[in-house]
Amino acid sequence: MITNNFGYHAPPDLDGVVAALAEARGDVVVLGGGTMIIPDLTHGRASADVVVDLSRAGLSGIREEGDEVVVGATTTYTEVLSDDRAAALVPLLRTLSSGITGGPQIRNKGTIGGSAAYANPCSDVPACLVALGARMRLASARGVREVPAEEFYTGAFATVRRRDEVLAAIVLPRPDGTAGYTKLKLAESSWPIVTAAVVSRPDGSLRVAIGAVAETPRLIDVEPPSAGVDDPAWRDHVRRAVAAAVPEPWSDLLADGAYRMRVAPAIVARSVAKALAAGGEETP
Repeated sequence: MITNNFGYHAPPDLDGVVAALAEARGDVVVLGGGTMIIPDLTHGRASADVVVDLSRAGLSGIREEGDEVVVGATTTYTEVLSDDRAAALVPLLRTLSSGITGGPQIRNKGTIGGSAAYANPCSDVPACLVALGARMRLASARGVREVPAEEFYTGAFATVRRRDEVLAAIVLPRPDGTAGYTKLKLAESSWPIVTAAVVSRPDGSLRVAIGAVAETPRLIDVEPPSAGVDDPAWRDHVRRAVAAAVPEPWSDLLADGAYRMRVAPAIVARSVAKALAAGGEETP
């Protein structure tokens, strides 16, 4: 149980959220779905003097803004799966939401923005956002700024979000091409030890991001496979691309960095194959 006393705010809108954050003192926790931070508070891995709950702030849902798609920070995985427009507007997020670890309870409570902001290196979300070219919309009493997803993450469980800021939304370019996502887990209930997200563009180029291999998601420079994803020369190209992007691999209780580096190229290849297959290309 959570034993310490703390101030609790559940503002009705974004203006109320940023006002509460501006006035807060001490350790501040921004509560999204709570699937990760509440266990941290319960077991003493985190502490709070003030909790700002986003559940009533109207920050969920998927909407179109011109040529972009905006995903509210408190949009749950279940909302992504149940929104009829998601398959067309956010297909990669729909794919990761369908396979999120934890079953219905996590899908119903866990949020896209909460997972992004928590910055667990092993989460499904960060690498997908980087591959998609997402921008993180941060709001405070000082105004709103947007940060590219690849610049948002600064380390394990660390981001550029300032103390008085909230991740209000994630801004995505309208889908242009096809995508693939693969993760490797030791068990069905465990965190991924490698993730790979790939966007195949109409011009044939690839945007590839890997997660759980380093402290932060990494873009890797991968060329399309001219002779198929099983071509040894292309596989070696992927291996070298991973090594160039990850000079210091991430180790934790699930797997050490050397193992992650060894299996990451194969996970990338699977995601590339999925992205190309979704676009109608043959992948031997």
